Amino acid sequence: MENLSTCIFSIILVENMRFKIFSMPVTEISKDEILEIALHEFLKNGIQAFTIKQLTELTGISTKTVYKLFADKTGLLRVCLNKHYQLLFDELLKISLNSKDAIESFSKVMHRIVALEFDVNPKFYAELNKYYPKLQDEIFEANDRMLSIFNDILQRGIQNGLFRQEVDPNVSWISFQRLYSGITRENVYGHLALSAPVLVKSTVFVFLRGMCTPTGVQKLEQYEQSTFQFS
Repeated sequence: MENLSTCIFSIILVENMRFKIFSMPVTEISKDEILEIALHEFLKNGIQAFTIKQLTELTGISTKTVYKLFADKTGLLRVCLNKHYQLLFDELLKISLNSKDAIESFSKVMHRIVALEFDVNPKFYAELNKYYPKLQDEIFEANDRMLSIFNDILQRGIQNGLFRQEVDPNVSWISFQRLYSGITRENVYGHLALSAPVLVKSTVFVFLRGMCTPTGVQKLEQYEQSTFQFS
């Protein structure tokens, strides 16, 4: 996000994470366990507050080992973000596939991303967008899973008569990214003093409505009036 994906949005709720935190030195610990601990701390406390020294205290490894494995804090964050977004993509794909139709898929995926970015881990995403936007872009450019999920939703919607035939998935993807980035990274609407969820509803979902057929608009209105209300 931020690109839409970045969001994306974006993944696993911190309260649902079950990572094992080591409170005392250990003689052996795997790289995956180190990453789980580091990712947990990044998500819980934000990026800036978490230090290499704190990681060594939690894992029992030396500073030298950390730098050997990850080069520096940015390198550690890069690997953690890769892991984080793989979890996110897995979750969003499951949400999309388990939805009744393309409108529900898009609505649930978008609401999940917004919830993660502004409710669950606001400090983490705010610092990611402010201090590491290029790192986030780098990860998304190297991974097309979010684009694949988005394209699948659009193609299903077109085939089922919910999205207009002339909708171009690639153009739509870029448009959604730009709209979302204006809220999360560029703060285009900051002077309006509106909450991020309200801005998403007034931009991303208005654009989505324009892509819909009359049948698709009816579906979207049903979801907006039921379980998909933004607060």
